[in-house]
Amino acid sequence: MVTMEDLWLRECAVRAAKSQRAVTGRFIPAEDVPRAVHEAREAGVLAAFDGGREGAERLQVCFYPEGEEPAFDLQWVRIGWNARFSAPDHRDLLGSLMALGTDRSWMGDLVTADGCAYLCAMPVFAARLPAEWREAGRTALRVSLMDSPPQLEAPEGTAVSGTVASLRLDCLLAEALRLSRAQAAERIRRGDVSVGHHPEERVDRLIAPGEIISVRGTGRVILREAGAPNRKGRLPVRLALFVRDR
Repeated sequence: MVTMEDLWLRECAVRAAKSQRAVTGRFIPAEDVPRAVHEAREAGVLAAFDGGREGAERLQVCFYPEGEEPAFDLQWVRIGWNARFSAPDHRDLLGSLMALGTDRSWMGDLVTADGCAYLCAMPVFAARLPAEWREAGRTALRVSLMDSPPQLEAPEGTAVSGTVASLRLDCLLAEALRLSRAQAAERIRRGDVSVGHHPEERVDRLIAPGEIISVRGTGRVILREAGAPNRKGRLPVRLALFVRDR
């Protein structure tokens, strides 16, 4: 099924092909990168991505013809509040942002830190926020545009540990998402899964430590570590799960 996101990705890719210039688009979840790469390939151009920090979970896409350089348009915003009275969490902040009548594709990662938060966004949208984004829940906010990106650590994700029969894609996906092997295989075969941003429909594809498994509509899984087989012949694994930020 073709979605609105598919259509604007296609429109941006086609514009880049026709103009032979870089066309900067909006933000997409990292697991949707293969869709953008597909649209770029269909239009005869290239696609590049930048989320403003290492390991970003939402990425701005840029389509550009071969021989040109990609161009990105990112603005970081700092969100502060008086922690003596209250402290909004990620859900409070994102909910109040969406209440402004905005589209999630205008925003990249929203990261909470000690006593503040940071948002990567498209500049036209970011420019509105100091005047319009005044509170989250019952917490008053102080919003300002930043001259340079904040120093943020790469996201670690939720740690998932367990044992699997092998390092096959279906085994690891089932372990990370708490699915049955049959459910994991179904998602792979219907085209919902990519490995290293390339669509993968082979359930028996072997995964190496460090590889990224993207699941459309869900998020990403990274195999951090795989150990030696235990006495039952199963492999202990350490995974990182990044659930899609709605």
